[in-house]
Amino acid sequence: MISKQTNAIITIASNGIILNPKSSNKEQIPFADITKIHINIQQRLFVFKSFLIGYFIFTLFCLQYLNLELSILSVLIFCINFVVMNTLDFKTYRLQIILKNNTVIEKRIPKKLKYEFITVINYVRNQLHSRSEIIL
Repeated sequence: MISKQTNAIITIASNGIILNPKSSNKEQIPFADITKIHINIQQRLFVFKSFLIGYFIFTLFCLQYLNLELSILSVLIFCINFVVMNTLDFKTYRLQIILKNNTVIEKRIPKKLKYEFITVINYVRNQLHSRSEIIL
């Protein structure tokens, strides 16, 4: 079942997919024009690593040039940030639709709706598969 939040981003019609169903520019893509549909996961590891390296350099600076209390506080904050940054999930999810003319359509999807979009993708893939069997 597709929730109301999923319907705000994408809607499945009888013969295709409607992108932005609530806007005045309703772009409909027929199932015959779709080659691939999948969810692309992008991780933000570069931002995470650069932040930790920068903070580590700041901590070394504090240990060398500041007094002992600030150095201990800086090391403690670094350890807390390291633990918090490792527990956070730095991923973004995008719905990619690749058309037969090699046009790629991307929609950013919220993290909490990724499982609902998997059901949408499975439905579209089943429609693509059933249409390819009819042609054969």
